[in-house]
Amino acid sequence: MDNFANIGKAVLIQSIGLQKNYIEVKESETSVIDYNNAACTDCKYKAFIQAFAPDSEAYLSACEACRNCPHKIFTQKTEYKKIYHNETNRFGYKPRLKTNAIKLLLLLHFYHPDRFGIIKNIDIRELAEHLHCDIKTVKNNLEILNRYAYVTYARTDSYIITLCLNDYTSYYLPARQGGRGFIVLSKKLLSQILEIDTLVTLRIYLRQLISIDNLNAKGGPFTAISNTYKDLKRFLPEYCKPNIIRKAVQTSNDIFTITLNTNGIRFEIKDEYNAKKQKESCYQYYIHQLHQFVMDFNKTVTSVNVNNSIPARYAEYFNDRQTVDYYRLIHFKDYEVEDLAMLSLQYSFDTVIYALSSIYKTYILKEHEIKNLGGLVRTAIMAQLKTSYQAA
Repeated sequence: MDNFANIGKAVLIQSIGLQKNYIEVKESETSVIDYNNAACTDCKYKAFIQAFAPDSEAYLSACEACRNCPHKIFTQKTEYKKIYHNETNRFGYKPRLKTNAIKLLLLLHFYHPDRFGIIKNIDIRELAEHLHCDIKTVKNNLEILNRYAYVTYARTDSYIITLCLNDYTSYYLPARQGGRGFIVLSKKLLSQILEIDTLVTLRIYLRQLISIDNLNAKGGPFTAISNTYKDLKRFLPEYCKPNIIRKAVQTSNDIFTITLNTNGIRFEIKDEYNAKKQKESCYQYYIHQLHQFVMDFNKTVTSVNVNNSIPARYAEYFNDRQTVDYYRLIHFKDYEVEDLAMLSLQYSFDTVIYALSSIYKTYILKEHEIKNLGGLVRTAIMAQLKTSYQAA
C-alpha cells in the first residue's frame, strides 16, 4: 500500500451522495455615488444618467464625468447575487454508495494505480483484512462498484483481481476539460476513516474533508468549517434530522474536534490530518521516492548495458536500443527533484515517471542540455493528458 493517495473529488462526492440543488444569495456592500446629495440636484450629468439607457454613449460619458467630479459623495449600496448550485451538472451522477463500498473505493486508491488507474494483482483477502469484513462482503461490494461504473475489474485467480479506477485520469485534468481536482489522503487518515461505523458519520466527515481542502485551494490555511443543519441535510437522506446528525458526529473520532451549537456544527480538523501538512508530508515522500527511483534506475541501466535484460517497470525508457550504443545514467539536481515532487503532487508519481521516459530518450540519451527539467516534464504530461482526453 502507498502512504498517500490522490482521490478524485467528483468520484468521492458521487459516492457519498450529491447534494440537493439550491440557490445561495450572497450579499455584498459596494460604494456608489449618492445622487441625492445637494451638489447633484441641478447637475446635467445626473439628468443624463436618469434619461439615457445604460449602454448609450451619453450615459457612459455622464458616468465618467461623475466619477471625476470633485463634489461627489459616496454612499453604501447593498447588492444581492444569486448563485445556483447543481452538483449533478458539476460532478456528474453515479448512485451513492453504502459504508463498505465507500471504504473499499477509498482503500483501492492506496494500491498504487498506474497513470491510467489500473491496479494489478490485488488480493481480496488483504482488502477484507483492512476493511474488517469477510471475503464475501468484499466480493459483493466489488460487484456494486463495477455495476455503478466506479471501477472495472476482472478476477485472475480465486482471490486475485486486476482493477481499473474508471475516472482516475480525469482527476488531473484542468476544469475546462472536466477535471474537478482531487484530495490527498494519508494512510494514517485512511485508517481513521476505516474505523467509522455509521454511514451518516462517514458521509459527513468526508464532505468536511473536501470542503476544508476546497477552502485551502482558494488560499489558506484553513483548518475548520462550520455548517448549519440545513447545509448538512442537503447531501444526506431525508431521514437525517438534526438529532440524527448530532448523534452521528458525537461518535468517537480522532479526525475532527466537534463543536455543537443551536444552528449547526463546527468541524476543526486535528493537526495531524491538516490538508496542508498532509500535502507537505506527501511532498517529502515523493522526494524520497524520486531519489529511490534514480538509484534503482541507474542499477538497471548498468544491467541493461551488460546483458540487455530490460525489466517491465522501465520498458518505456529502453525501447530504442537500436539507436544508442549504451544507455546513460541519470542525475538530478536537488531543485530538479523538488520540481518533480511538486509535479507528482499535482499529477501523480507514476505520471511523472512515465513523462520522464520521453525526456530521457529525447534529451538525456542524446546528451542535449536541459535548462528546465520541470518545465519539460510538465509539457510532456500535458501532452499525455490531452491525448487521453481526446481518446475519451
